[in-house]
Amino acid sequence: MNLLFYRIKQNIINHEKLTLLFLFGIAIVLRTIHVVIIYGSIGTSDWADDWQYLSMGSQIADGNWNPKGVLLPYMQVAPALPVLIAFFIKIFGEPTIPIFVYNIIISSLIVPVLFYLGRCLFNKKIGWLLAIWAVINIEFYKYNPHLLKESTVYFFLPLTLFFLVKSISVNNYLPSLLFSVISFTWLIHTDERYFIYAPLFALIFLFKRSLKLNKIVKLICLWGGLVLLLMIPWGIRNYRVFNQVVILSPRTTSITSKIWGEDLAKMHFTVEYKPEEKSLEKALDFGNKYGIIPREYGKFKARARAFINFWQPAYFKPTFIQYGYRPQKWSLAHNFAGLLFYGIFLPFYLIGIVLLLKRKLYIALYLASVPVIHSLLHAYMVWPLERYRSSVSFIIVMIGIFVLFELFGKIKNFYFDL
Repeated sequence: MNLLFYRIKQNIINHEKLTLLFLFGIAIVLRTIHVVIIYGSIGTSDWADDWQYLSMGSQIADGNWNPKGVLLPYMQVAPALPVLIAFFIKIFGEPTIPIFVYNIIISSLIVPVLFYLGRCLFNKKIGWLLAIWAVINIEFYKYNPHLLKESTVYFFLPLTLFFLVKSISVNNYLPSLLFSVISFTWLIHTDERYFIYAPLFALIFLFKRSLKLNKIVKLICLWGGLVLLLMIPWGIRNYRVFNQVVILSPRTTSITSKIWGEDLAKMHFTVEYKPEEKSLEKALDFGNKYGIIPREYGKFKARARAFINFWQPAYFKPTFIQYGYRPQKWSLAHNFAGLLFYGIFLPFYLIGIVLLLKRKLYIALYLASVPVIHSLLHAYMVWPLERYRSSVSFIIVMIGIFVLFELFGKIKNFYFDL
């Protein structure tokens, strides 16, 4: 039996690309089956924001580059997904199946990306376990039968980080730098929130110690300059539409209006929050059903609870989140998945931050800071939703796996010494 496992291990090592292709193929098949089953059984009955993206994409396909949102007289979201939908409408006449195929492919490509990221930061063993996790992680399945941005975000965030890490790990760094710029540009044009990471991502070149400081500064400026350059086309469109400088989408004006221009989005975290009558009625019905009372949280309490909810891997009892009116109830299967694919790694991730600092693994520590920043950002915006945390869960899992390997190594050495 030991010989069999040894041969399997050696075959995996010796046929790395073939094994990755095999795992990628499994991911493609499983995600396709999931889409066929879900879309075949419930169709569009669980669509919500999908209709907004479809409406905006259809308007762009018709030549209207200033499409109206469902509730607003302008497009409030970042442009990548509506433009992609418009592209598929132009090519195929109908975007649903092409978007599903796109989602299946990019959510499956997460598998090799996480392998190479884990290998680059730590070793092949961690890379392989990350790849296997990516094959079966339920969050990489959920949004494939939807016209939503999650699958795109789940792929392009780790891809950006991989190219950034690679750019400071190899001598010929320019190709990886350029690919990281392209990947990050598509990411922020998909979800404008990730623009906040631009300064942090640019600073990764400080870890390239083989270069002198003046060269590092030039690389930082080059990376930032290229990102800004690729943002110009949509920036020009925004200026023509809104008559002010708008970074990526009107949602960013919730922050930039403190320095220039008008707050176009008027997001719930920047104005006095009052739940809509329909939302309040829904909350009261939910509360009466489960014997809990919705109550309004103040700004500080709402943000403090949002920070906790952001990290929370399961909800075993019905409750309310955000400002105290949004119902939250998870099934047993949902709680199990939250614990299996994320929760069990969380304590080891927290230990890992200390261990990485102790081992002076500063690049890995740099990546480990991303979920912390992400949680603070979403706590401030009072958006403690699971799908927003899931985009950075791979970092938590990667650091957790690293710590588990360290613990198993110490246990093995302990018994070997005995």
